[in-house]
Amino acid sequence: MRKNLISLLLVSFASFFCTGGCNKGVAGTGSGSPKIEADFQRVLSWLPADTETLLVANGPFWMSNFQVAENYKNYEVSNQELEKHFEGLTLALFNSKNYVLEKHVEGKKVLLGVEGSRHFRTPAGLGELPYEGCAVAIFADDLRSRRDAFMKDAALIALRMEEIEGQKVVVFQEQSESDIWTSFVAFPQNNVVLVATNRDFLQEMLVRMRGVGSGRAFPETLPEWQYANTRAQFWGLRHFDRRQASVDPTSPFGGEKSANFPDEQAIGLTYQVDPNREKKASLTYLSGQKKAIRTIEEKRFPSSSEPADTAGLNIQYRELGPGVIQTTYDLGHSGPFGWFFFVFMGSIGHAIYV
Repeated sequence: MRKNLISLLLVSFASFFCTGGCNKGVAGTGSGSPKIEADFQRVLSWLPADTETLLVANGPFWMSNFQVAENYKNYEVSNQELEKHFEGLTLALFNSKNYVLEKHVEGKKVLLGVEGSRHFRTPAGLGELPYEGCAVAIFADDLRSRRDAFMKDAALIALRMEEIEGQKVVVFQEQSESDIWTSFVAFPQNNVVLVATNRDFLQEMLVRMRGVGSGRAFPETLPEWQYANTRAQFWGLRHFDRRQASVDPTSPFGGEKSANFPDEQAIGLTYQVDPNREKKASLTYLSGQKKAIRTIEEKRFPSSSEPADTAGLNIQYRELGPGVIQTTYDLGHSGPFGWFFFVFMGSIGHAIYV
C-alpha cells in the first residue's frame, strides 16, 4: 500500500484485535443449503439497484459481539477467530455502543448474514468512512418475543421511533470519532432483522420486500459473478460505481486519493474466505487493463509496506485471464492477518482513517 494510504489506515495489531477465481458458484446461488440459497436470492432482490458492495456470511452461526480475546503477540490465528472476524465484518451494524439490539439477539442462530452498501464518503476526522447501507440477518427462529422486548427497551434510549412503509423502526444515534452515525432497526419479518445506516436505503429495501421496484442489485450480467464463489463460508464482491468517483475516497477512478488504488479501467473485485478448509483469503480483481493487471494488484501490498507482515501473508498471484488476477493471502498468523484485514476493508469501501 502506498505511503499516504498507510499513514491513514495503519493501525496497531492490538487495537485491531480487541474490537470487533473459484468460479464454483453462479450468480446468487448462496451456500450448499437450498434454504440459504433461497434466502440469499430474496435478500439480493431487496437491495437497491445501485448497491456497490456485497458482503455475505453463510451460516449457520451464532449471533454475538464477534469479539476475540485481546492478545498483543503475533500468534497463530484459529479457525474460530477467523470466522468471528468475517461474521463481524458482515454484521458489524448489529453491534453498537448501547448494546440493546445485541442483548436481544445474542445467542440466536443466524442462517445468513448479508450487508449491502454504497456511497462511501470521507469521514469528518478519523474513523470508518460513512456510507449508506444495511445489514440483514436471517435467523432460524421466530423472533417476535425478542422483537417486542427489544422495542420496549429501545424506547427508553432511542432517538425516536417512526413508521417506514408500514414497519415500526427504531432510530438510534451515536458519535464515532467526529461523525454522528444514525442507525435504523426494523424487524420486517418474524425471523429477519435489518440494521441500516440511511433512511432512504432502508425505505427502498422495505418497498422492494413487497415485490415493488425495478432493476436488481448486482445483475447476473456482471463479470464479477464468474469469479464469485458463493458457496464459500464468507464471500462478497464490489462493482465500482463510476458515478461516485468525485466523492468516494476509495474509488479507483479520478486519480490518486487518500484511500484508493487508481485504475481508470477498474471493473470490480470478489473475495472469498473459507476458514473450515484453509486459513487463506483470495481476492479476484477485474480491470479493463489487460497487460498491467499484476502491476496494479501488487500496489495493494507492496513489499515496502509493513515488510514483516506483508511477507507473512505469503502472497501468491495468478492471472485467470486478460484483466483478471486472483491473489491469495495466508491468514494463519495474527500480525499479517491484521494488516490484511485493514487493507482489505479499504478495498471494499469500508476504509478506516486513524
